[in-house]
Amino acid sequence: MRITGTSISMIRGDSESIVVSCRDINGDPVPFEPGDTVYFTVKKTVNTDVKLLQKKVTEFEDGKAIIEILPEDTKHLRFQSYVYDIQLTKASGVVTTIIPPSKFRVEGEVTYE
Repeated sequence: MRITGTSISMIRGDSESIVVSCRDINGDPVPFEPGDTVYFTVKKTVNTDVKLLQKKVTEFEDGKAIIEILPEDTKHLRFQSYVYDIQLTKASGVVTTIIPPSKFRVEGEVTYE
């Protein structure tokens, strides 16, 4: 997996982990708390309601969300660019998009085992 800025590229069918954390305006960590939910969503474009992949994280390690992408999560996707975002829904109900719509590229694979 390669992450450049907010763009992500990965090989289709690989296992990957994305660690998400937040910081305040001063750069100080703002840990996720019990009751928070972090969503990672991939779509073909921002103009569709069809979710090709969505992960929901409700348990956190050291205040960080770990998004686990499994081989079966990307196995059905074509080799091309998609869009993703990461949204935080706080226990209080406040919703914040912490990573705005960004490029999610699925790269080709050779071994299909």
